[in-house]
Amino acid sequence: MKMSIPSPLTALARVLFLTALGAPLSAQTPSGNSLELGFEERVRSEEWNNIIDHSDALNDGRLHYRMRSRLWATWNLGPDLELAAGIANENRKVVRPDVAYHGREIFVETLYAKYRFNPAWTVKVGRQNLMKGEGFVLMDGGSLDGSRAGYFNALDLAWTFGNSTLEFLAITDPTRDKYLPGLNATDNPKELMRLNEWDEKALGLYYTGAPAKGTTIEGYYFYKTELQDYRAVSNPMFQPDRRLSTLGGRVTHALGQGWSVVGEVAGQSGTQEAHPNGLVAAKTIGAWAGYARTKKAFEAPWKPSLALAYIGMSGTDPHSSKIGGWDPIFSRWPAYSDLNINCMVPENGVAYGTNTSMWQAEVRLAPCPGLALRGTYYRMSAFQAPAAPSATFGTGRSRGGLWQVRADYQLNESLKGHVQYENLAPGDFYADRDPGYFFRMELIFTFKTRLK
Repeated sequence: MKMSIPSPLTALARVLFLTALGAPLSAQTPSGNSLELGFEERVRSEEWNNIIDHSDALNDGRLHYRMRSRLWATWNLGPDLELAAGIANENRKVVRPDVAYHGREIFVETLYAKYRFNPAWTVKVGRQNLMKGEGFVLMDGGSLDGSRAGYFNALDLAWTFGNSTLEFLAITDPTRDKYLPGLNATDNPKELMRLNEWDEKALGLYYTGAPAKGTTIEGYYFYKTELQDYRAVSNPMFQPDRRLSTLGGRVTHALGQGWSVVGEVAGQSGTQEAHPNGLVAAKTIGAWAGYARTKKAFEAPWKPSLALAYIGMSGTDPHSSKIGGWDPIFSRWPAYSDLNINCMVPENGVAYGTNTSMWQAEVRLAPCPGLALRGTYYRMSAFQAPAAPSATFGTGRSRGGLWQVRADYQLNESLKGHVQYENLAPGDFYADRDPGYFFRMELIFTFKTRLK
């Protein structure tokens, strides 16, 4: 079958690829006025089966290719002002089942201005990526577009004092991009790219400090609204308007001799309005989530390390009038597993991590320069069993055992990629328990150049 990438960025990709063969990346830090131009092409092959229904009875295997093109420019006007703009396109070809090309839209991925008022104050406003800590509460502004992009429409005002930084954040991410509409966008339901199920807005404070060598402390508060779910009121997953607060903190500490520990915990409170159908009353929200991890890195060939962690996200008791399920606010991304984020689809939607208790054991190796290997095992369960058995859900609390292996490779400054395989043996939380798998291969080509 003949494959092509129907994107206006393709011709430019070819030109930059040929240019990059003789042009290494610039690693210098700008010292004055400078303009950085960059291009990236990412190609992925993804295949999976039995990770939504966990049954061999229906042949629901999927194979698709994802081709993402990114083009950006960053202009430094001296040490205090930075302007950035970038566009992107992701085209998806689903081979099994056979579906037409999807993803013709070219969208604005980056558009921001960053200005330093003085050594203590900086403001960054516009379309930008945001990530704090391990991305447990703040990572992805658009959960429904997968890894196509992760931007936020945000204002980030930062105050630095001593070894600490306090940031004021204002975020607005609608269900569809209404601030910077894309080129060649479509309203075709088969190709429509939604970013979230509802309009999301938030105000937040985020503190980062280093009180001692080898120790960092983070604390945060977010007030978020989730309004106007686009789905029909009759949809069983329809969510009435919700307003909630999230308060939490994170600590990392290096113990010496290769040992380190990290922990994060957060609590939530708020309200959810009554369902428009009049059958479900308004509810209060009370939830929690957190994780703790210890890691040992060895001074030995292949740079081995071992880690053990526990991750918990509270669930809603089906017999309670209170919402006890953790709301992942801005963290709906595959932090732990690409397979498992699809298992979540029948519960609350893709990558909606909630009602989960899991142990993680991981080993990492670097057998040679440019190659990193990782093996991980998760033993997963739920705090609350399904409300009632169904075609998808069983009566127990065991989500099963999931293991994954991954190899990351960096061929040179321009080419990198990875191979990843995951396998799930479902538990009695699900009605059927046939094993499922996820397999991905990825290659990324990047070109950057800086003009003085």
